[in-house]
Amino acid sequence: MHPDSIHVLTLAEADSEYVEEVRQILQEMAGLHRQEEGCLRFDVYADAARPGRFNTIEVWENAEAHKRHLNSALVTHSVMMLIGKVRGLPDIRMLEPINEMKE
Repeated sequence: MHPDSIHVLTLAEADSEYVEEVRQILQEMAGLHRQEEGCLRFDVYADAARPGRFNTIEVWENAEAHKRHLNSALVTHSVMMLIGKVRGLPDIRMLEPINEMKE
């Protein structure tokens, strides 16, 4: 991993009638975000204990790459696709690795 990498965990919960649609949107978004410059990882997970709850784990090369991502038209489009389909605002957490695997 890069020494300046940015790690982000996002938690979002779909409204019950939109669970499958949100799952599909997140899968498509992940594929597109992975192509962004500076994206080292962008994975989506479904919470096994809470159907309809989804997590993304993102790793960006550095703060500049993460900022470009946040300001991109793709993020704006992604948010627009999810409005009205998820409960409240997503919980976005910046993570600080304390024990990384060596590659």
